[in-house]
Amino acid sequence: MPLSWKIGAAVAGVIVAAFAWNGLSQYLAARKADEITRDSARTAMLQAEQARAQAQQDQARLAADLKQRREDLSNTYQQVDEQARQYQAAQAIRLNQQQQEELRVQASYKLDRSQQCEGGIVITHSGSSFTQVVDNAGQPITCTGDTATAPLR
Repeated sequence: MPLSWKIGAAVAGVIVAAFAWNGLSQYLAARKADEITRDSARTAMLQAEQARAQAQQDQARLAADLKQRREDLSNTYQQVDEQARQYQAAQAIRLNQQQQEELRVQASYKLDRSQQCEGGIVITHSGSSFTQVVDNAGQPITCTGDTATAPLR
């Protein structure tokens, strides 16, 4: 075999070997890229699952927190409502007591059966005697109709 054939065969062998090496390199690079892609996808799925689990935990925690706040708010409203009812009841009692006191004071200005208003002055009669009613300072108590200008009792 001539030398040119040998050189040609060697060059052809080198070219085939280069193509084979290139093909093998591309195949290995493609496998490595696929492996990296699968690892990246697996990592992304794990991260997504962890994020989903964290989001569910956060949502559950927020829901529980919201429920607790609603219960607290409801309890606060009930307490305020009860305090308002108690305050209103106390106000009604105070108002009633005040009205009773006003009625008592007004009644203390009314002449009773043994008293009469004569000439603008309260007179008390007991049997056949008549007495002028006086205040704490000893002054006669004036009147109009059946009402004195100062308390009688």
